[in-house]
Amino acid sequence: MNAFSGCVDATFCVKSILSLKSPKNAQKYLTRLHNIIAFPEISADDIKMRRWDKYPSVKGIHIVKPIRRKDLSNSVFMKKIANKLSFDISRFTEFLAGYGNAEEDIKPIMLHYAMIYLFDFFSRSWLKFGQNRRHGLKIIPPSEGSSIDEYTLEIWKNGIFQRAVDAFYFGYQSSLFSLDGSFGIDYHKLFFDSKTEKIEKWEYSKTPKIKLGRLFRIYDRIDFRTPAYSSKKSNPILIGYVLLFSLSSISRYRAEDWWKIREDKNLNTKLELLQYDFIYEWIPEILRQTVLRQRA
Repeated sequence: MNAFSGCVDATFCVKSILSLKSPKNAQKYLTRLHNIIAFPEISADDIKMRRWDKYPSVKGIHIVKPIRRKDLSNSVFMKKIANKLSFDISRFTEFLAGYGNAEEDIKPIMLHYAMIYLFDFFSRSWLKFGQNRRHGLKIIPPSEGSSIDEYTLEIWKNGIFQRAVDAFYFGYQSSLFSLDGSFGIDYHKLFFDSKTEKIEKWEYSKTPKIKLGRLFRIYDRIDFRTPAYSSKKSNPILIGYVLLFSLSSISRYRAEDWWKIREDKNLNTKLELLQYDFIYEWIPEILRQTVLRQRA
């Protein structure tokens, strides 16, 4: 796809899922995915379920459970989930192609919607749950005259974002947003101007609120390319997605603030880097969590 032009690994990741636009191929994919040893630490469905059973449930939302091999033997379930996966992949590739051809002001919107469907594909490859009826995030504008940094992000209890958080947890990647009570990736301390700031857990069940400026600062300080963070990237992906959601929403609904971002050299650079990370780092990383595991 032209959005990945010049990046061999990322191009391969996308080409590897194009066949999944076919529901029949999606069925084969699911069978292969759940028959390989996806998690070296464990080898049986019952052990996976014991791990999952320790993960707190959230009252008032749809029940979420891991897909087990016996679920895939049910032809009705298999057909239903395969149709959803093929739809997710089709929409993901359509929006990603649109991103490659869109004007700069439209790119964040196209990339955000591409990520919505990729997150759904990722979650549905491992988990079964009710329909995702919302984004799972809300952006709250600041008072008139305030800076862009003062936008507030509220994490809700249910939605596309939360299912992705759960899927990362199931893939042994605890995050700042997951419900397991663990920080996971040693990101609980980052350095701001030579001072140590502790980042409290933002469990989505507690509907936390976070300032946009703080999210930018944290994302800037996470050096995900260093060896210490190379194997687990759920935090930068999820923080980056919240930022992408925010910027996409501002571009659609808050035109005056969107132009402030576009005219601010520093903010515009952050926007460009965020998009670059998703295209060349985070999309391939999520696909590695699913499709490319078939080669293991």
